[in-house]
Amino acid sequence: MKEITPRDWDHWPTPAQLSELSKKADGLFHYAVTALHWIEDQIDEHGRACQSWVFNNLTQEGGLGQLEDLYKLVLASFKNIDNPPRNEQRHRARLAGFQHVIGTILVLQEQLTISQIIALLADIPMGNLDVRHFMQQMRSVLIPGTITSFDDAIPQMHKSFRDYIMDRHAPAEFRVLTGHAHFVTARSCMEVIVKAGSRSDVILEYSVQHWYRHLWKAVDGDVTYEDERMWNLFQHMMEEAVVHVWATTYLMDLFIAVAATGWGLLKQHADKDKRQGISRLLRKVKL
Repeated sequence: MKEITPRDWDHWPTPAQLSELSKKADGLFHYAVTALHWIEDQIDEHGRACQSWVFNNLTQEGGLGQLEDLYKLVLASFKNIDNPPRNEQRHRARLAGFQHVIGTILVLQEQLTISQIIALLADIPMGNLDVRHFMQQMRSVLIPGTITSFDDAIPQMHKSFRDYIMDRHAPAEFRVLTGHAHFVTARSCMEVIVKAGSRSDVILEYSVQHWYRHLWKAVDGDVTYEDERMWNLFQHMMEEAVVHVWATTYLMDLFIAVAATGWGLLKQHADKDKRQGISRLLRKVKL
């Protein structure tokens, strides 16, 4: 606690507050670490204003009764869903951004650093969600322990939070569905590929190697693909300059994954144009 408390905050927290915190944590290390990270986040964001309520929120509102309650408290710090939103459109956009970022982290096929994930998710409009600020805000559940560089840190969600956010116990507004997570991640990868140009870096390499794998798993997750942005990207993916970017990976795996996507669309009775779009993309794969 001493490491996260500003030096000029005399007599805070009180011994009684620390004792209550320790008692409620009940020896559960991950619990204590998450709680301390959350307190640190509140200090960074609110300064001295949080002195009067941060411990009360943890110890009186159930924050340390169970891990689920602590996670709800962390989520409420991002978006309090109990109060009616002033702007419904912005409210929905922020929650969609939450599901996009957290979902992508959950389904990544390789470890990426914070800065690399931010680059991958450049398709999230800044007006909807500042991804970097969001990840800083959620670091209590994304990054275990102390780090020397936020940008170079690799998110490592505790299994309990992973299970919670993908389970019915999480508020529906925050719940992450695996199929949808793969879908938005595939879309982000395709956006990187379409805009690659002469770019060559870890994010492009990840996108080229995994866009179709995410797409395939999205089909397995029963995603409906009713998303115009995705179909616009499919059109761009068939441009010759773009084909040269993505057709450098394991073509047999790519062919199978895209074919499975087409089969999934057929089972969903998707319209003819969408099925034909998948067929045209398959013809671009030269085995």
